[in-house]
This record gives sequence, C-alpha cells and structure tokens, in this order.
Amino acid sequence: MRLKKSTLGLALLAVAGAALLNACADSTVQSGSNSAQKPATVARYEVVQTLSANGDMVLGGTQTGVVTVSTDGGKTWARKQVSNNASFIDSAFCPDGSAAMLDVYNTVWTSSGDFKDWLPSKFDKPTSPVAIECHISGLWVVGSGSHLINSTDQGKSWRVVSFDEDAQFTALAFTSDTHGIAFGEFGLLAFTQDGGQTWQRGEPIAGDFYTYDVLFTDPSTGYASGLAGQVLKTTDGGVTWARLVNTTEAPLYRLFMHAGVPHGVGANGTLAKLEGDQWVRVAYERPVLSFLGAAVSGDQSIVVGGPGGLLRTVQSSNSSQADPS
Repeated sequence: MRLKKSTLGLALLAVAGAALLNACADSTVQSGSNSAQKPATVARYEVVQTLSANGDMVLGGTQTGVVTVSTDGGKTWARKQVSNNASFIDSAFCPDGSAAMLDVYNTVWTSSGDFKDWLPSKFDKPTSPVAIECHISGLWVVGSGSHLINSTDQGKSWRVVSFDEDAQFTALAFTSDTHGIAFGEFGLLAFTQDGGQTWQRGEPIAGDFYTYDVLFTDPSTGYASGLAGQVLKTTDGGVTWARLVNTTEAPLYRLFMHAGVPHGVGANGTLAKLEGDQWVRVAYERPVLSFLGAAVSGDQSIVVGGPGGLLRTVQSSNSSQADPS
C-alpha cells in the first residue's frame, strides 16, 4: 500500500487483520438498534488506506471507495460513498484548498472546498499508480513503469514523464516551489529543479532501497522509510542518505510531522517518533493489533487509520480516545 507504497500487498494483510481489530477499532460503526439512529462513517470490513489534513480538516479514503470527512481534527466524521468501483490509496490537499484522492483504478478524484462532490479523471499511465502529490505546479501521480504524470487543469489532461525502466516510483516530495524528488524501487531517484518541467536521474540510494514514504522538514533535511524497518536520513536535499536506528524494528508506512517532530506509523500498530537520530516507539492505550496505514497530525492529537474501519485519535500525551461521533 503508502499503503501508499504497496497498497495492494498490505490490503491483503488487512483481510486477516480486520478480524483482530474488531474488538479495538474506534470507528463510528453502529450496530443493532443504534444503526438506525446514527450513520456509520466506516464499516468493519473497510480499510482506511489514506488520511490527509489541512488544519482541522481531515480527509480519509477507504479501500471500498468511501471518503470520510472531519472538520474538527478527527473528533467527528461524515461519510460519503464516492464510488462502488474505487479504491483510494493516497490523497493530498492542494495549495488552493481543494483536495485529490488517488484511485488504484487509474483515476484521480478531485473536490473543491466542500468535499461533498468528487469528480473523476482517468489516466492511462502509470498503469499501476502508487502516490499523489499536489503542488503549485499541479497534480502529480507516480507509479509503475518509472512514470510521473502531471496535470495543471485538475486532471482534464496529463503530461507523462518516463524514465523507461521496469521500476515503479513509490513516493514524491516537493521541498520547495522548484525542487522535487521522486523515489522508486531499487533506490531509484529523480530530481527536478524547475518545478517538474524537467527531471534528471540521481545516484540511486544504496542497497536497492525500496521507499514506503518520505518526509522533509526543510529543503535539505529529509527522512525515507522502507522495507524491514529501514529509515534513512539526508541532510543535502536527497543526494546522499545515511541509515538511522529504528528501535521499533517495524516498517513505517507513513511519515508525518506532529508537534514539530517527525512521526511514523506502520506494522503491528506501531506509532513511532524521532528522538535525536533514533526512531522510538510511542505508547498509546488499547494498541492496534495490525498495521496502521494512515496518519495525520491534528491540533492536539494524531489521527490514525487502518483495517477494520479503524479511525482513532491518539492524544499527544500518549493516551487515546475513541471517535465520539
């Protein structure tokens, strides 16, 4: 999956994990007589595969084409079945306040500020999309065939950039208006210095590194998570990378900032944060028994998502609370 990075593979794990999560998932599913009184935001069989935040606005996307919207930092949620034939694997807010959801079926869904109506836009390449970003240069999708595609008109048309290699790009990060880095299999790196107009191959990350997610705290300093719990750090804008100690030993599928500190979520319900140059586990009440595949930072809490319809706010004091909606 990001999960963004191997969505299809982790989604298979979710089938087994969902049963384990039924006892502890804090989604707003109602059952019995309560179901007639309160609508559910997500169902137990659904997998929350992506979360994005813009202030107190949080958007979630599921494996079954549902978009969940919270306007209060994850305290309450509204649910919309956007499509019965969609599977949302990544999402992004845009500089103008709109948002985009990436559908594994070669579609980008976009919405304006109300996030009630979502319009689909199809594309041909990449045939297997993996990640989406929204930048001042427009929408960007990366995926199989070493393809990057860009739309400056909300998905009506797409420009294709390809390095003609049998490798997929798995993550994309713009660190400024002009500078961006695409990450792929086998340590594949591509750089732009002109806002995506042109891209150049970079020196690959050593060890055939496979990137799950990336997080830059400034144009020079960034972190990349990968297979087997590996986490790398760069201090020169992605040119060179050094391995950090990940004491959790868990693969981190999502990296994000919370309270000014890099955090990550991943396998076995792991919530981790950076302390010095080590990644350490953050404890929370009623820990999740399967992977966490989505997370964003709220005002005072972290919103996490995963299989079994999981939507939970984890407090920055390391306690957690159920979604009260």
